[in-house]
Amino acid sequence: MEQEQSVASNTAPAVSSFMTRVTDVFTAPSDVYTEVAEVPVQTSSWMLPWVISLLLAIGFTYALYNNTTLRQQIFEMQEQGWKKAVAEGKMTQEQYDQFSERMESSGPVMFMLFGAGSQIVGLSVIFFGAGLVFWLVLKFGLKFSGSYTKMLEVLGLASVIGILGSIITLLMMNLFDSFYAGPSASLAVLGSFDPTNKVHRLLASLNVFTLWEVAVLGIGMANISRKSVNTGLGVAFGLWAVWAIVSSLLGWGMR
Repeated sequence: MEQEQSVASNTAPAVSSFMTRVTDVFTAPSDVYTEVAEVPVQTSSWMLPWVISLLLAIGFTYALYNNTTLRQQIFEMQEQGWKKAVAEGKMTQEQYDQFSERMESSGPVMFMLFGAGSQIVGLSVIFFGAGLVFWLVLKFGLKFSGSYTKMLEVLGLASVIGILGSIITLLMMNLFDSFYAGPSASLAVLGSFDPTNKVHRLLASLNVFTLWEVAVLGIGMANISRKSVNTGLGVAFGLWAVWAIVSSLLGWGMR
């Protein structure tokens, strides 16, 4: 009996460290997700990327506030949205005047409170909501028997690519001195980017790092569900395409 337990222990797959997994996501995603599929859920693989993304959102907001040009562009974008709401009867002129006055008089505390606060809430809803959607699709569409946290583990590891993309985006914003700059197709219309234009928003969603992240996510989904890579990629890109189109049409975001 002891010999059998020893053999079982020797054949059990080893669990890589978080940093090793992160490195492999960039260099060998198939290998890391093969391991993820075979070992118990490692909470650090989804919790640490989520926490890092929240901290980055705070730093991102602080950096935007300290760039006068970018801060003004954000204010102008908000005002455009309010003016459109007034024109459509969704907001009164009095409300517009109140919001505009508050925005102009807002200091760093208010900017950080609303900017970073909304980013933290939005990122959390998207992270856990997307994980739930992907898990349900795998569970009922591909007969995946794993847990929701296993899907979060796959999503969390893939999201480190998006975290790198956010850092690159912030650098590009400061380089081009434009809130609309980023490693996406929106560079083609950067000089005339209109955040109310559905086509421009769709171009902004065609982000190099987003597409890379979705591809890695598809590989992960294929591994944990024991399906082909093409199936995983098809599911990942199919769901992403739906989200990109809907969010562009409804104006939920540019990235």
